[in-house]
Amino acid sequence: MELDIHGDAIQGSRDYQEDYFEICAEAVENPGGCLVVLCDGMGGHSGGALASQSATTAFINNFLAAEGLSPEQALSESLTAAHHSIKCQVADSGAPADMGTTLVAVYVSGSDVHWVSVGDSHLYLYRKGEIEKLNQDHSMASVLDELAEIGRISDDEAKSDPQRNALRSCLSVDEISLVDLQVSEGLLTAGDKLILASDGLDTLDQTDVAKVVAKLKKKPARVIAAKLLEAVQKANKPNQDNTTAVVISAKSKSWFSMGT
Repeated sequence: MELDIHGDAIQGSRDYQEDYFEICAEAVENPGGCLVVLCDGMGGHSGGALASQSATTAFINNFLAAEGLSPEQALSESLTAAHHSIKCQVADSGAPADMGTTLVAVYVSGSDVHWVSVGDSHLYLYRKGEIEKLNQDHSMASVLDELAEIGRISDDEAKSDPQRNALRSCLSVDEISLVDLQVSEGLLTAGDKLILASDGLDTLDQTDVAKVVAKLKKKPARVIAAKLLEAVQKANKPNQDNTTAVVISAKSKSWFSMGT
């Protein structure tokens, strides 16, 4: 399996950028693997940007230094390191006490996909025109949607609730209340695409995201990421949030599939 990976971000209508991501494709031990970490910070320019970058850097440094651990153990310990970095910034550097960040990290090894996430940033799998959210949503949106499904509230009430975007878990000075740590062995096949995104991508619904990717499924990852962000901008949503999209495209090594 060969991986084509690219990510990009837009600031939206915000005055600052709180999203941060890094892609490690060559530093991981598995030459056919990659590690991608994406964080969406909270706390304004002085807090959110610091939180997202600090957590991403600490996570990656810990993961790459881990020895003798399973991928799940390495992801778990790296999350702890990222959380510790937030606490240290507040305690030792005088950073804003209310700063925090979401985090989604994915480690691909061959066809196996391992991930850990906290918050409402996304990990999607695109396959043959369909898109599926792989990681759990730690915002009130998922709770409200479940209530709508069982008839406790209406769909309109679920979509318009002012607490819809409130997080139930994040990396901050407090303990982490919810963590999604999973592995899906043999998940990836040629033609599949993994998409990591901050919640700014929610300007597009999942069907819209799938349509954008379907039209560009044979294009490089950089083109797909750019078009997703372009679609967000074209939606022209008031107060558009920062948006980041990282695309991991799985390609066969066979000679006849080159360029697909």
